[in-house]
Amino acid sequence: MSSTRAESKELNLTSDHAEPQGRAEKKMNVLDIKNFSAGYGRLRVLHNISMSVQEGNVAVLLGANGAGKTTTLRAISGLIKSEGSVLLDGQETRGLSPDRIARLGLAHAAEGRGTFTDLTVEENLRVGAFRRTDKSEITTDIEKMYDLFPRLRERYQQKAGSLSGGEQQMLAVGRALMLRPRVLLLDEPSLGLAPVIINDLYDTLARVNKELRISMLIVEQNANLALEIADYAYVLESGVISLQGPASEIASHDGVRAAYLGDL
Repeated sequence: MSSTRAESKELNLTSDHAEPQGRAEKKMNVLDIKNFSAGYGRLRVLHNISMSVQEGNVAVLLGANGAGKTTTLRAISGLIKSEGSVLLDGQETRGLSPDRIARLGLAHAAEGRGTFTDLTVEENLRVGAFRRTDKSEITTDIEKMYDLFPRLRERYQQKAGSLSGGEQQMLAVGRALMLRPRVLLLDEPSLGLAPVIINDLYDTLARVNKELRISMLIVEQNANLALEIADYAYVLESGVISLQGPASEIASHDGVRAAYLGDL
């Protein structure tokens, strides 16, 4: 996708992220990542990237397998060592433990769903709220999750390990939402799901964003639906942000359409 680098000026897109995502709206950045690098041991995967998510917005991070998308989310969440700056509501979180970062309002629904297979659906949802101190409202929020994901209500006493792949993904998202996060990180939420389930899932994510005003950073290789609900998009190539801009413009970019949307 080398063409994206050459054509970025055509869309008035830059690799340095300054005041993205609708400058006229003057929204605050709820998540601000600057000069960020990360990797595993001596292997550097991310190279000085900068990106952000504005208050109430959805940002999507696109890229091929091995580009560094999952590493980005793991590093933001504090699961691997990193360099640079990560601000959550203006507070530096880089270097904090994953538990502390979660308590500050960052929820991470990791690739592979990660449900507790021996626990029931409802027990999994309660695990998602274990860091909260407002215990009286947890049951209310569980009902909200059942409203968002009616299939989970039907299976609330069922062990998570017996759910379908789509139902497990719904449960993973619901469990993350039980934290009442400021920002929700989603890693390949459509992976391995049937098209009809993917459509339902993204409809629900759009509803979560609009109704609950939860900001999101979504990592996806399947870009079509992610770009439909996103406000802003980034393209990651070999650990470097090669292209960024409003989601509608990224979706119409020839290089992106060829590489990620199955066109051309």
